[in-house]
Amino acid sequence: MKGSKKPYLVVILIEAIYAAMFLLSKAAFDHGMNNFIFVFYRQTAATIFLIPFAFFFEWYAHVQHN
Repeated sequence: MKGSKKPYLVVILIEAIYAAMFLLSKAAFDHGMNNFIFVFYRQTAATIFLIPFAFFFEWYAHVQHN
């Protein structure tokens, strides 16, 4: 049985992230956090996390075309 286990590991990682997000949101809402504030914080954290990747991949694509 030849095959890469990488897809399975990626699925497990994604499910772990979803579970952590669910637990974090459940704890925040149980302690009285406003839904809108939580969404704002979540989107801000995602933006800060993704900006370096976006800059890198756009720079790399630009270098490839020149």
